[in-house]
Amino acid sequence: MEEITVRVPSGKFRIKEGRCPNGCSLMNKKKLLSGKPAITAEVRLRGDVSLIHFNPYYGVYEYETDVDLHPGDSVDLYCPHCKASLTVPELCGMCRVHMFAIQLPDGGEVRACPIVGCRNHRLTIIDLDAQFAEFYEEERKPKM
Repeated sequence: MEEITVRVPSGKFRIKEGRCPNGCSLMNKKKLLSGKPAITAEVRLRGDVSLIHFNPYYGVYEYETDVDLHPGDSVDLYCPHCKASLTVPELCGMCRVHMFAIQLPDGGEVRACPIVGCRNHRLTIIDLDAQFAEFYEEERKPKM
């Protein structure tokens, strides 16, 4: 498969469906960030367990959680439904810890570093036509 690098401006691409490795939806229609359903995972750090809600816009680093997080903390993330780990074998090129992944439709995914404050992340899209069609459809909608 060919690989193409595309630069996506922060906040322009919204993740509409993210799943754990077992296929459970991580989208939370009850918790909105930027007016859209958040991506919700279970977060574990030093014995504390809670939910963490990520902004669904790629490149926007906003999140909400009840766990007291500080820059440099390394969190473990799990599916809030089946408790599957979101950790993948790939190491963050900056922090050298295992990254986590959120599965997207058609085999795509978002990978990110679990170190609080690290901004190393990557978006992989398999069905480029479908993703760009959704992106441009969203862009053409009138802003309120």
